[in-house]
Amino acid sequence: MGWKQKLTKKELHHLRETGAKTLADVRANVLYQSKNRFPCWECVEIGRKLGIEVELTAFHSQPKPK
Repeated sequence: MGWKQKLTKKELHHLRETGAKTLADVRANVLYQSKNRFPCWECVEIGRKLGIEVELTAFHSQPKPK
């Protein structure tokens, strides 16, 4: 089973919107999201679904609201 078969039509559409055409593109996108203060959760979830584990360092290093 290819990686695209693991995704829904909505997820594939989201990847097309981001310009990700290959698994390498998806991986690069997910790694990029790890550095964003406000990551695209849809991209992160797609990556996790494909087995791409990433720690959201910028998101987790934000100060906690008081």
